[in-house]
Amino acid sequence: MSLATGIHAAEPALPRERVRFATTTSARSSVMIVTADGELDAANALSLGKHVEGELESASRLVVDLRGLEFFGVQGFSILHRINVMCSRHSVNWVVLAGTEVDRVLRVCDPDGGLPVANSMEAAVATVTRPPRSHLRLVTSR
Repeated sequence: MSLATGIHAAEPALPRERVRFATTTSARSSVMIVTADGELDAANALSLGKHVEGELESASRLVVDLRGLEFFGVQGFSILHRINVMCSRHSVNWVVLAGTEVDRVLRVCDPDGGLPVANSMEAAVATVTRPPRSHLRLVTSR
C-alpha cells in the first residue's frame, strides 16, 4: 500500500497522555488511516475520539489502526462505539484494525462483534472499499 498524501500527527498535550496519533491517506484507495501508538486509558481515551472526529469531514473510508497500542483500557471500547456512531452519522465506511490489546477488550465488551474489526491492513482496506451492507432484504410475495 502506498501512502502518498500528507501525514498529520498529533503529539500528546500533557505528559500523562501516553498516546500518539497519526493520520495518513492512501493515494491508491482513498482510505484515511488513523494510527495510535502508546497507551490508551481513562485519562486519554477521549482524545482518540476527538482526533477521529476532526478527520471525518474529509473522509469517506476510514481505518483506525490500533495495533501499535501497548495498553487499551475498557474506556477505549466506549470511544470505539462513539467512533462507530460518528462514522454512521457522516456516512463513512470504517473498520478498526485491532491488535492484541484491543482484541482482549473486544472479547469482553463486544462478544457479538457489533463493531467492524479486521485482522490485517489488506482486510481492513477491502472492508471499507466495498459497498456498504444493506440492512434491507427483498421479500417476495407468494
